[in-house]
Amino acid sequence: MNRKIGITGGASAGHVVPALAVAAELQRADCELVYFGRADSIEADLAAKAGIRIAAVPSAGLQRFRSWSNVTMPATVTRGVFAAWRAMRRERPDVVFSKGSYVSVPVGIAAWLNRIPLAIHESDHTLGLANRILARFATTVFLAEDTSGLPRWLQRKAVVTGLPLRDDLADGRPESLRARLGMPAGPPVLLIFCGSSGSQRVNEAVRHQLGNLTRHFSVVHICGRGNLDPALSSTLGYWQLEYLHGDMVDALWLSDLVIGRAGATTLAELEALAKPAVLVPLPASVSRGDQLDNARVYAQHATCLVVTDEEMGDGTPLLHACEQLLPALGSARRRPDPDVVRRTARDIASRTIALARPRGRHAR
Repeated sequence: MNRKIGITGGASAGHVVPALAVAAELQRADCELVYFGRADSIEADLAAKAGIRIAAVPSAGLQRFRSWSNVTMPATVTRGVFAAWRAMRRERPDVVFSKGSYVSVPVGIAAWLNRIPLAIHESDHTLGLANRILARFATTVFLAEDTSGLPRWLQRKAVVTGLPLRDDLADGRPESLRARLGMPAGPPVLLIFCGSSGSQRVNEAVRHQLGNLTRHFSVVHICGRGNLDPALSSTLGYWQLEYLHGDMVDALWLSDLVIGRAGATTLAELEALAKPAVLVPLPASVSRGDQLDNARVYAQHATCLVVTDEEMGDGTPLLHACEQLLPALGSARRRPDPDVVRRTARDIASRTIALARPRGRHAR
């Protein structure tokens, strides 16, 4: 009998893309899927592109700076729990898989209230706030890596699986994207992307140094929705895009060097493709500091340099880092094995299916 699996997680591509990698393996196992997330959101958009039906659930996250949204956040989360509870009763999934972020909190709590097994996955070295909340309700906690110092109650639930990579990472067609962009062969390609919403500070720094960067590179700049600069649209050697979905893997394959944040998903993809990188981790002022830890650990074994947000200034440190990495370009290209790319997602999917409660034990 086919299982029905609930998926949740969102707010950024770093949460949604790994969730969809697991979802792809669940689909291959003939599971029926429903994605619990916010309406008109990145998770709704990407899930729809993957052919997964959305069950809308409101949610809100805690801002790490003074914001009126922090005042209304508890009410929104409470409303989200009730909405998710009703959605669980309607959809009746056999198990829920959560990839984290604040989007997942009401869904995970609602799964627990409905006595639906809950599996959560953590990408970083330490549990994020949402996963710290949901770990108490979860049946199983999947970890990207072995983490020391876990409390005993969490150790009993923890399973080290690795980080699921996007399903199509081994299927890049770089020349297809080059043709679409009208990019000539020749200079090495510098890909700049800082998540689905981009980064104003990185965008400004890159554009300050654009003349110097285009002397060395063909620059593909994914700057985030609403962040295009029309004045630069005819700049020779520069292609700016708001966002890439289906072409993102092609862009990664096309690139010789990447400037990006240090989210765990980004680093796993760069490592799988052996891409040299200049990392600009999110500062602790707007995050819990996980990207600073990620970048520090990654730089110990990968071809990359780290430029902190605080020292980026007018982009000169970014330019110098790119120039310093020029001799390393083109020497470490790697074509990943599709089976290796999908192995972790397949393992998580099979473990998630194994948690599913027997049919007939749904909440009444």
